[in-house]
Amino acid sequence: MPRPTALRSKLALVLGVLALAAATLVPSAAVADDASEIPLPESGDYLGSTTLDEADPGEASATAETEAISLRNFDAGNLISDKQMYTSGTMTAKQIQSFLNAKVPTCQKGYTCLKNFTQKTVTKKANSYCSGTYTGSSKESAASIISKAAKACGVSEKVLLVMLQKEQGLVTHTWPSAFRYDKAMGFACPDNAACDPQFFGFQNQVYMAAQQLRRYSIDPYFSWYPVGKKSQVRYHPNAACGTAAVTIKNKATAALYYYTPYQPNKAALAAGYGTGDSCSSYGNRNFVNYYTDWFGGSGGGSTGPNAKDAKPVARFWSSKFDNAHFYTLNASEANTLKANDPNWAYEGTGFRAWATTNGSCRAGTIPVYRFWSSKFESHFYTTNSAEMQKVRDTDKNWAYEGTAFCTAAKSSSTTTPVYRFWSEKYGKHFYTSNAAESQNLRNNDPNWSYEGVALYAPK
Repeated sequence: MPRPTALRSKLALVLGVLALAAATLVPSAAVADDASEIPLPESGDYLGSTTLDEADPGEASATAETEAISLRNFDAGNLISDKQMYTSGTMTAKQIQSFLNAKVPTCQKGYTCLKNFTQKTVTKKANSYCSGTYTGSSKESAASIISKAAKACGVSEKVLLVMLQKEQGLVTHTWPSAFRYDKAMGFACPDNAACDPQFFGFQNQVYMAAQQLRRYSIDPYFSWYPVGKKSQVRYHPNAACGTAAVTIKNKATAALYYYTPYQPNKAALAAGYGTGDSCSSYGNRNFVNYYTDWFGGSGGGSTGPNAKDAKPVARFWSSKFDNAHFYTLNASEANTLKANDPNWAYEGTGFRAWATTNGSCRAGTIPVYRFWSSKFESHFYTTNSAEMQKVRDTDKNWAYEGTAFCTAAKSSSTTTPVYRFWSEKYGKHFYTSNAAESQNLRNNDPNWSYEGVALYAPK
């Protein structure tokens, strides 16, 4: 069977799209109208990587249709609310661990992914910015480190996870090298000098970044992005790229600009998670992207998933391959089948779903996992993560192809159920959102066994 094209594909990107700059301890000057005089981090070189792993962190699945819906209402002056930045206890250590496990089901051999990372940690006493004490441990997981730093400094665990991703791609990376842990948060790695090695190490980076985000909201020294007033914010470390006035609406947004002092230009925003032009920067853009796609609205300018953003899932049928059905959100994949493979008959839209954003599903949605079996000459789809993992671990007849698309996390007035059937005779699964079609199969066709609701698709 000439199978439909593989789900996973890398974008042919030229430039890295993670944070272009990182935190500074002490900036150099007060704000000025001239871009060349706007304060920048004191030390560090330009961190915009040109490697593919930075462009597509963790080798996440991405397609040409991948887009960051979270950017449609992007507001450079309102990246995240104060409440969502400075409220800890949003996730327990156990919940953080589960989150990390889900982002990287399988780590590449020979590497330690974030979900498996552990280290000896030291106790950090309460101070002017972090009112809690961080108690060290002889062996502590990344999830525990994130949890303790968040609680000690009063910063959201979700924010720290997003910072880890937008700085080094650590949350989704499947083959992270040691330097990513040493510089995990980009702390003390600004644009015009080398990173300061005294702050290397995962615990150091996470704790110091949390402390610095809190410091920005307290220390009166940080005053060149005043809340409620317009400030000139650069587009890029290159002053020739210019600036634009931004009205900073809260302390949390100001903190992100002190940490990474660039706003995305039009090209960066239009690119979603991709690359823009030579004057594009991506750190604060990607902060909004990841926060919204992982945890819902940041309280800034973006909103949660909307049914209007869903796309049609094309449905195909093949008589040659024993009543096999195939479903894809990828328009290019669908068009290739329509144009080039007479074995597959296009049957229209099976249901609707959301595209992934850089391989992940947005908050409020869940992934639909896709498998292919050369033995059964068919695909299999499931939203059940336990079922997905069991098939991957125990059934060699099915090859895992990644997340096909995203669907609603639960039933609601804005969703419709998609029913799942299995045929022992054909060795195939079948999915339909048509209640009449489902009932007809259940009543009249003994070749198909009803297995229940597979997923809830947006109407």
